[in-house]
Parts: sequence; C-alpha cells; structure tokens
Amino acid sequence: MLRALCLTMALVLLHSGSAFAESGPDSNANAALKYWQAFATLPVFTDAENQKIGDCLTTPLDDSARKILTNSKYSLTMMHYATAIPHCEWGITFEDGVYARLPHASPARVLSSLACLRARKRFEAGQNAEAIDDIVAAMTLGRQATKDGTLVVGLVGYAIDHRATEALSVYLPKLDAKTIKALKARVDALPPFGSPSRAVIVTEKATIDWFIRKVKETKDEKSLLSFLKFVGISEGKDREAGLAREAREFFQKCGGTAEGVLKFAEETRPFYENSAKLLDLPLDEFQKQFKAQSDKQAANPVYKVFFPALNHVRRSKAAADVRSALFHAAIAVQLDGKDSLKDYPDPVVGGPFEYVAFQGGFGLRSTMKGPNDKPLSITVGSRN
Repeated sequence: MLRALCLTMALVLLHSGSAFAESGPDSNANAALKYWQAFATLPVFTDAENQKIGDCLTTPLDDSARKILTNSKYSLTMMHYATAIPHCEWGITFEDGVYARLPHASPARVLSSLACLRARKRFEAGQNAEAIDDIVAAMTLGRQATKDGTLVVGLVGYAIDHRATEALSVYLPKLDAKTIKALKARVDALPPFGSPSRAVIVTEKATIDWFIRKVKETKDEKSLLSFLKFVGISEGKDREAGLAREAREFFQKCGGTAEGVLKFAEETRPFYENSAKLLDLPLDEFQKQFKAQSDKQAANPVYKVFFPALNHVRRSKAAADVRSALFHAAIAVQLDGKDSLKDYPDPVVGGPFEYVAFQGGFGLRSTMKGPNDKPLSITVGSRN
C-alpha cells in the first residue's frame, strides 16, 4: 500500500513538474542564467589567489594555480554552457540611477581570467582544443557582458577581450593551419559587443530621468543637498565634509534653487541622442564634435556631471577596434605570411601595422597609443 501511494505521488509530481517546465521560461534560452550560476558558485578567493587570477597571463602554473582552477571547475563549466546560448539578457534595471549596481561586472572579469589561466595550463599540456574552448568562452563572456546596456561594462568587455587574445597569441605559432582556420571561424562568429550609442540612449537617459525625479522628491534645501553629494569625488578622512562642500558648490552653480537644478537637467536631454550619434563617428571626428558640444555646455553643471566619460568610452572603443584588427592580422600572418598585412589596415589611423620578427614569433604594432601612452600591439609567440 505504501509503495503504491509513493508511486502515485511520484507520478503526480512528475506530471506537474513536466507541465511547469513546459509552461515556464526556458532556462536554456538565456545565457545570463548560466552565467549567474557560474558567478554564484565561484569560490571565495584569498588576496593572494585574487592576485594570481588578476595576473592570469603571467602567473606561474604551479600547485596553487592548479588548486584555484580545480576549485573553480563548476563555474568554468557553467560558463561553457552559457557560450552555446546566443541570447543574453542580464535583467539589470536602473531605477536607482547612479546607484544601480552591476553585479555581473566583477565576476565576469574573474571568470574570464580563470578561463585564460586554465587555457595556458591546457596549452602547456598539449590540450590545444580544450585551451581554445576556454579562450573562446572568455571572449564570448566579454561580449555578452556588454549586453547589459551600460557604458561601464562595455569597458569591462573590451578588457576581457584584450586579455583573452593576449593569452591565445602566445600559443598561436604552436597551432597547425587547420586549427587556426577553425579558430578564425569561431572568432568571426562571436556575438558583437553591446553598442555604446545604444547605452547612451537607454541607460544614460534613464539616469537623467532618475536624477530629475529624485530632485523633485526632495522636500527642502537640506534634503536636496544631501542627495547631491553623489556629484562629489572627495576621498580620505574628511570625505563626508568634502562631498557636502562639492554638493553645495554644484547647487550654487545651478542658481541655488531646485528649479535651477531641474532647468539645467532638462537642458541636457537633447544631448543624449546627439552624443549617441557622435559615438558612431570616426575617433578624430567624434573628439572634434564632442568637444564643440561640451564647450557649448560649459556653463551647465549637470552636463559636466553626466557627460565627461564619453570621450574615454569612444577612445576605448577605438582601441578595442585596433586590438581586434591586430588579432585578425596576426592570424592571417601566421597562416599566410606578412604579405597578408596589406589586407588588414589599421581601422583607426589607417595604413598597415608594423611587423617585427623575432626568434619564436613576431609582433604587430599600431601607431595608435593606448592608456599607458604606448602603441597598441600584439605579440605572437614568445621571446623566451
């Protein structure tokens, strides 16, 4: 009797579970659901381990590195499952404006670094196919992370992609032509990065809407000044006093009234759409027109708070475009020799990349300089 009752209950649960699965959302249709599981199961690393992960391109492949990878195996597996899903919706919303959190940004950096570290380990063990899978998974994560629609995570995505291509380029000379061609096809099929232009329209515009709403919600000058502390950048032991001072300075520049703050905020609205259009221009033209726009808004304190990062965003995108071109050019040179460089011009400054051969590989270099004021470049192979 008991066995019969248990069997009946099991059948009922199985049936109801099946019906729920059929009517509910498909968990395999959104890569973000797999990534969230990967992030949630990442180990809690020590400071020393975090340093090793951050130095994933150079850290020794010793016992401690292997332990890190062993403990991270499940997270890396979930990342690979996510790679097979083209759609990625993070579910990030912006009701909290500048205080909105982006909880996927930091773990995306960590997980992609772990993938690069394991790829190095696998390359060294002769497991080229598995190593390439790790690199492609890291590059995919970097692109999918930018689908949250924010400018900040767009920069994270560029950094992830750069790290992954650097990790791979060291081992490119050890791959045969068939493997390199298959790799190129996979890289060409990667999802695109999120659009900075769309981020300006969607996310940044939502932020100014939040700002206007919050200003209207303040009841008096004291509460308004307390809210406006976010415009400050003070640090140190007197940080709170510094933020209060900068908030009052901002308030006075807006005319010393809530109405003045709202007036300047409303005047920024047309510049979101215009800035989005500017971001699609070539770098030099963007810089010229964005400076002209900013000069016209020099007396608008709200504009100065919400718009200054766009110059950095556009330059970062240009650097990412150059690094991508360098990587594709490196693949072509590895397959067909340096004469193939003529087919891969520098997408920002024009002309061919500089080619420098050395024992064990070669380097390609652009004349565009990166954040460290050094030319952007890629090294294929190892000088050691």
